[in-house]
Amino acid sequence: MKIILGLLPLVFFASCTKLGIFSPTRPAKSPEEVVKSFIELSASAKEFTDKKKLEELCAGELRRALERMTDEAFKISYIANQIKIKEIKILESTTQNDTAKIRYQIAVENQSGTEPTDEINEREVELTRSQGHWYIASIRIKGTDKIAFTRGMIF
Repeated sequence: MKIILGLLPLVFFASCTKLGIFSPTRPAKSPEEVVKSFIELSASAKEFTDKKKLEELCAGELRRALERMTDEAFKISYIANQIKIKEIKILESTTQNDTAKIRYQIAVENQSGTEPTDEINEREVELTRSQGHWYIASIRIKGTDKIAFTRGMIF
């Protein structure tokens, strides 16, 4: 009887894991990897489920902004975008305790106008660490940007 009662928690945990109630944690990524993941997903989003993936990379107001974005706004800003990433360069990266700042440059081909244009943009991202994982807290324009995303696209 004691053996059966001792095995019960293991069986319960295994069942819950298979059902997704206790899901394994995602592998920890560096701040630079989180930023690159966000950028790549922003430019390659093809489904509404990608919005949830973007939310999971963010924290605070940035996450709330994505959560409040309507499906139509997400479609216009992300799914229907005609931006192709050519190159991502990390220009500067600093980490102190549970915060990090990443400054990066992104070269894109913008096919949304009458003629495709090549553009280089610079951003600074602040990240925060919570429970061993990095999350994007804010994104700011740096330098002289050529792109103005009027419909909310950010990367």
